Amino acid sequence: MISGVIIEGMSTAGKTSVFSAIKRLHSQIQNSENTIIAISEHYSQVLHSYQGVLRSMDKDEHISLLSRHVDYLEQQYDWINSLGHSKSSNGILFLLERFHANHRAAFEASREIEWLEKRLSRMNAQCVLLTLSQDAVEPRFIESRGEAWKSYVIGESTATEACEKFLENQEKLRMSTKQSLIPTLEIKTDEADWDSYAKRILMDLR
Repeated sequence: MISGVIIEGMSTAGKTSVFSAIKRLHSQIQNSENTIIAISEHYSQVLHSYQGVLRSMDKDEHISLLSRHVDYLEQQYDWINSLGHSKSSNGILFLLERFHANHRAAFEASREIEWLEKRLSRMNAQCVLLTLSQDAVEPRFIESRGEAWKSYVIGESTATEACEKFLENQEKLRMSTKQSLIPTLEIKTDEADWDSYAKRILMDLR
């Protein structure tokens, strides 16, 4: 069998922390799938650093990137099936970070992204949207990563304006998950209890 978790959320909402916690806790679960395929946001997000310069992919470039990842997952699943393995212990768990909803939020919805979502759904994908409440945005988004980060996210605006922009973009991401063909669980991460969130996500998969 195959199943997967797609972790979506704004910067500092805890995607990487939950991603890491799922990988660690999954290995401790008895009878869990032997194989885990984890693709972090560095290999799937719209914004990338090219030779130290930030650049956004266009829509076609990003669809091509996501398609290659889904192609690979399907190939591994087909290979397992061809061997006649039916036990869950021979299955695959895949983890994706900043994937389909990230694309929907950056670009208009298209047949291409809907087709990718259908393919992921056939592989039992579930989305988890990590969010922050309004009161948690400033301490997490503005203050948690030092002065260089604070200067970067505020830019020419004020901290209040940066927080408002965060909440606007978070709502846009939330709407993207609602429009998606992949079921989504929203988890507020104000408490930064990464292991608790990871356990909840893994329980939902069982």
